Amino acid sequence: MTAPFTVELDTSPGRRQGEERFTLQLDGETREVVLHDYATVYSVPGLYEEVVQRRLQCASPATVADALVEAGTSLGIAPGDLRAFDLGAGNGVVGEEMAARGVTVVVGADGIPEARDAADRDRPGMYAHYLVGERLDGAEVADLVRDERLTALVAAGAVGEGHVPVDALAELWSTFPSGSVIALTLKDGGPETGDHDVPDVEAMIAGLDDTDVVVRRRFRHRFSMAGAELYYLVLAAVKR
Repeated sequence: MTAPFTVELDTSPGRRQGEERFTLQLDGETREVVLHDYATVYSVPGLYEEVVQRRLQCASPATVADALVEAGTSLGIAPGDLRAFDLGAGNGVVGEEMAARGVTVVVGADGIPEARDAADRDRPGMYAHYLVGERLDGAEVADLVRDERLTALVAAGAVGEGHVPVDALAELWSTFPSGSVIALTLKDGGPETGDHDVPDVEAMIAGLDDTDVVVRRRFRHRFSMAGAELYYLVLAAVKR
């Protein structure tokens, strides 16, 4: 079925990820949309998948799901025994990748209500709970981890500058029990760009005496709209 919209990417070179934009034609109207204006992007069914997954070939959802399963296997945990909290869940693309590998997806969370609404619309029933907030309530998360027996914390591109702060990630991870797995993809532009997501998260993990990294790989996250390869790091760690 033909999508009810058309998209033209702005291929101007030199834009940062947060500055990329495209032209959207929908319902007889044409407008310019910033890619990271997720409230707008999620409001159109199929738009995120068309631009990010198909056009820009984003690999983070599949990569983080694979790393989660790999880390779980290192503990002798089958994918079906992992019960996941999807941080920065958006409209459920990452949750769908986890579910396809047999992981039990229980909780989603995102900073905007439009993400929750899109997940309910596009992937109904994917999440038993969906939390909304820029910074989640630690007590509420701890209750969910306990009551839902959560054993996996997953975030694809959702941690770091402009997203979930590293200290908030540490607080969330502290609520998970021994035998749990954390899997993340992180922007890895290199020190020359001033990006510090990777060193900040690695320093956080190194400061924990109960968490060991078991997966660490650089991978092509996606293409930029100008055609450049954008690289991220996938990290997965286990809590002893």
